[in-house]
Amino acid sequence: MADGLSECSRDSAAPVMRSSIGAVLRERATGDPERTALLWLEGNDVQRYSYAELLTRAQACAAWIARHAGPGEVVAVWGRNSIDWLLAEYGCALSGTVLCGFNTAWTGPEAAHAIALTRPSLVLADFDARGNDLLPRARALAADCAVEPLHGLRSRSVEGAVDLPDPDHDAPFLIQFTSGTTGRAKGALLSHAAALNGGLLRVSSGGAMPDDVFLNPLPLHHIAGSVSLVLGTLVAGATYVIVERIDARRLLAMIQATGATRIGGVPTVLKDVLELPEFPQGGIWLTSVGIGGASVPEDLVHRLASAFHATVSVGYGQSECPLICNSEAGDPAAVVATTVGRASPQNDIKLVSLVTGETVPIGEVGEICVRSPANMTGYYRMPEATAEVIDAEGWLHTGDLGSMDAEGYIRVCGRSREVIIRGGQNIYPPEIEQALALHPAVAAAAALGVEDERLGQQVAGVILLREGQTADGAALEAFLVERIAYYKIPRQWRFVDRMPMTASGKIRKVELARLFDKENERSS
Repeated sequence: MADGLSECSRDSAAPVMRSSIGAVLRERATGDPERTALLWLEGNDVQRYSYAELLTRAQACAAWIARHAGPGEVVAVWGRNSIDWLLAEYGCALSGTVLCGFNTAWTGPEAAHAIALTRPSLVLADFDARGNDLLPRARALAADCAVEPLHGLRSRSVEGAVDLPDPDHDAPFLIQFTSGTTGRAKGALLSHAAALNGGLLRVSSGGAMPDDVFLNPLPLHHIAGSVSLVLGTLVAGATYVIVERIDARRLLAMIQATGATRIGGVPTVLKDVLELPEFPQGGIWLTSVGIGGASVPEDLVHRLASAFHATVSVGYGQSECPLICNSEAGDPAAVVATTVGRASPQNDIKLVSLVTGETVPIGEVGEICVRSPANMTGYYRMPEATAEVIDAEGWLHTGDLGSMDAEGYIRVCGRSREVIIRGGQNIYPPEIEQALALHPAVAAAAALGVEDERLGQQVAGVILLREGQTADGAALEAFLVERIAYYKIPRQWRFVDRMPMTASGKIRKVELARLFDKENERSS
């Protein structure tokens, strides 16, 4: 920080990677060939690849992929987490093709949009998290390109020698689609170096070691899965555990069976693990628990630290930059619960006024901007959208609003497009959502702005109640009176059976806003 402004500069001694993913994989396979690279369960049996075997398998996949797509062409992968998905990722890296993970929860129009934008030469499709076969849908939607089953990729080979390219560090590697919480998804393009630095940021922030075993159920089509975790473990020379789907009971079994040392996920999943009747009474000894994607109650931070005898940390990033800031090992639970930590050492961060573009003083709300070796190159085939978020000095304007305190800790206040302006007062939804989360009947809450003739906007709330619990709008308003200012309290309410979610655990507010369309209005 300088002169009381909300900004901080990177540590000049912090490491930065300028390499290709294939080069790093070859270094690991040569330097420590028998170290375990991957673990996964088939049935109840733990399967293993060493780094040497991973390289051999990945090269075979790269050769097969190269027969279907040339360097720089897009390979789409549409399926749940699996060993084949991960080999497709490394196969793309080694063949010089561009990986693009499709969200398994996408509807037909969403997938069609992604196909039209990226124009893949090859689509690899498999089952979604519920066991539905995506291959027929892929063939119907991507009729103009090769569509092949993802399952069984690890056993495919080609006859004859295939010359694989050696991509430069700034060659394109990944198209990562944004979560699309407020509009149509865009594809953030990351180079090999940006993706590797995204992994480096993740593991260096927690002091990861080669002996660590990372287990996290986040989908591989999410930036935290394919970059922060997969490539993070590669950078650290550690072990990555492939989790096929999110299921609390299966997750607990995998933690115990694989000897995991570092786990993570969205708070609701980890809470479900703690509440399993078979969770060991004395807890499980781990090194760290990483959380993100949603607000975290302070009491859950304490519970996780106690149950896993581990440091609990929080990180903040997005498709355009995998990790922007994170908490540190000595941070208390209140900091982990209410902030997203401080800038990662490799990053420059500043908070700027949406009106003037100038850096705001400490404590004031501004748009979070980051300059990082992990920043995207731009939005794929969207130059105008790219120009809107990356300025001439290389700052990525995240679209997220936050405030920074004197020690550099950042509190995220919400998306710039989600700020509620009620009678000239700026209201930030996360503050309301965190207060609602304290109510014993509330399982999940979302606050958003709806049109109001007199005030411009009024605050509305959408609530998912806990099973067996009851509450109405009046009760929730009374609960909030002592916790937030009166003008921040929602005055319109909707109660839902489920929250529409993105793969990263974020609520899709664009869908919730439809609940307040005039033709749908009804009393709570």
